[in-house]
Amino acid sequence: MQTRTKSPKLTKQERGCIARNKLIEAGLKIYSEVGFQGASTRKLSATAGVNIAAIPYYFGNKEGLYLAVIDYIIAYYQKHLGSGLCRIKKALQNKHTTREQWYALLDDYIHLLVNVVLRESDECSWMSKIYTREQLDPTSAFQRLYEGFIKDMRQTLEALVGTLLGREVASSEVKLVAETVLGQVAIFKSSRETVLHNMGWKNYGDERMADIKRIVTLNVKALIQAHQMKDITL
Repeated sequence: MQTRTKSPKLTKQERGCIARNKLIEAGLKIYSEVGFQGASTRKLSATAGVNIAAIPYYFGNKEGLYLAVIDYIIAYYQKHLGSGLCRIKKALQNKHTTREQWYALLDDYIHLLVNVVLRESDECSWMSKIYTREQLDPTSAFQRLYEGFIKDMRQTLEALVGTLLGREVASSEVKLVAETVLGQVAIFKSSRETVLHNMGWKNYGDERMADIKRIVTLNVKALIQAHQMKDITL
């Protein structure tokens, strides 16, 4: 006769942590599908499998849960972009970094961006949809999202582009070139289904992402060199 092993009884804190995590996961899914305004507390709690009272108990209200979801997204991108961006910023501060090394850093930036932005999972898809909603129809949480990781991501690239072009980082030219560089990767996310359909791919995967890195890296290098030539001919 087999004896059943009793599961250890969870503490109140542990149960609370599980409920919070379930609600954040539900928030990622529901907010990505219908946006902040379209999400009901009933739908959020039902998707999480918790009592509807758990939302005000743990987050205050629906907006508090949305901000927790935004913080989750920020933490995700800080984790996956942070060390790479830090290494690039450190190299930019080194006076002995050569032009060839700056170009290599730009390649590293593109590869880092492709790896993080084009990563495929349900969670990544939910986060991307929320990010896109905040771009097209920003809520009061946009500034939180921007300060959380978008600002650092862009300022690092602007510093790198400004260094390569020999221009002031704060100039409109540098900022617009940096945005164009980001757009080289962003299009593969925002137009994912069109790209897959047109290429005959089922998904991106490591091999496809390697091809994207190669093409985008070549395009970005040509873009930077074109602006360097422009300055020479002026």
